[in-house]
Amino acid sequence: MPNGKPGDHPYTDIVFGKADIYSPVAAALVREIVTLADDKTQRALADLLNRKFNPHYRPDVPALERYLTMLRDELRKDALARGFEVDEK
Repeated sequence: MPNGKPGDHPYTDIVFGKADIYSPVAAALVREIVTLADDKTQRALADLLNRKFNPHYRPDVPALERYLTMLRDELRKDALARGFEVDEK
């Protein structure tokens, strides 16, 4: 049962605990996605990380990084199309 401590949930560990769960690349992508995504997308990402890429079950980190990169790129493109200023990387 979650108790609010590190290790409870990969999403909160990455976003709030600043932990590099999975890999530094994956963690950086999650943090960037959080700045671009709405609440619904953030909740879906949190659910995906816990369900499909649970760190306790040896997740496929390269597949996760590919997915996060695709999601980040999609969110950045959408933000730019709507006229938001987004850091160019």
